[in-house]
Amino acid sequence: MPKDFGLAMDPLTPESVSKALGRPWKETAFDCHATSLGIIRSGVIPTSYKPRVARGWCTGVGSQHSWIVLGGDCYDEKAMVIDATLWSYDDHVKGVYHGEARNRPHRPHGSGSIWDYGQPPAATEEPIHLATEDKLSDGALLFLGMAGYPFDFKGWTVLAHAPVQHWPAGEVFAAMADTPRLNFLVPIDILGMTTDRNPNELYW
Repeated sequence: MPKDFGLAMDPLTPESVSKALGRPWKETAFDCHATSLGIIRSGVIPTSYKPRVARGWCTGVGSQHSWIVLGGDCYDEKAMVIDATLWSYDDHVKGVYHGEARNRPHRPHGSGSIWDYGQPPAATEEPIHLATEDKLSDGALLFLGMAGYPFDFKGWTVLAHAPVQHWPAGEVFAAMADTPRLNFLVPIDILGMTTDRNPNELYW
């Protein structure tokens, strides 16, 4: 990585990516998720950098996009982003893109503050309790209580699509994933980026 980001390893190049993936560089064009995941699985980025695949939106890409975030927090705006396929969407990018997430920016799905989004509506139908409520931290329980827990199905649906920053989203989403009546509400990208789970092994 560039030395001004305080990282010891060399920056990735088309040659190092091609070697890591075992295929020509040009074949990675527009293949953002598989390329990002393949780089992580190859081991070319030391695990000490906690690389993860993020998915969302990026300036210069006209559709959903995937990239690598270092540090384990996909929502850290100061985190180092490694985007090995941005060049195929933006002619101004040469080689492998390295930069802070906020630069272009790279914005994962779920970015934003829940405090600007609003709380789920009060329950008007049968409330649904989390199956693993007893395992939640005091912070998660406090947040849920402030938000009006327990929610009915409509309330949980609203919460499942709320921005994930500034509340214990990963902990709550993991509990939702463990609750049979709610597990299908949590988008797979959000579960993969906010928790220590790796649904379908698509995030590291």
